[in-house]
Amino acid sequence: DWPAFRLSLWLGLGTVAILLPLALWLGRHLALRRFVGRGVLEAAVALPLVLPPTVLGFYLLSAFGAGTWLGGAFQAVFGKSLAFSFEGLLLASAIANIPFAVQPIHNAFAAIPPNLPIIHAHSFRCANFLQPHHLWSPQQNLQ
Repeated sequence: DWPAFRLSLWLGLGTVAILLPLALWLGRHLALRRFVGRGVLEAAVALPLVLPPTVLGFYLLSAFGAGTWLGGAFQAVFGKSLAFSFEGLLLASAIANIPFAVQPIHNAFAAIPPNLPIIHAHSFRCANFLQPHHLWSPQQNLQ
């Protein structure tokens, strides 16, 4: 059934496109920064894991239905309802998969030793948009 395959493929690609930058940013900040409300944010990230899928779906429909201000705003901007559309399916997939994207990235950043040498991106002749950022160099730590 090719339409179902195409829908699944677009849904998977869209979910990855949404979650990868979000998970990299959020996982890095949760691992390396200490701030007020960090525990609440970590709990919110893990919430889709503990909620049954039907409960999560009900909450999303309650939050983004046409009668709510979020659903109404989406409908006013895009001219169609978010509920029972591909965009709604994509949003629900992204929300349901947040823990599976953020937690491994968080654990990876948390596992980096704090004494690892930091080198500048221009040492690797990186593109200009990477120049002001720092990179970790595991090879430097082994010497």
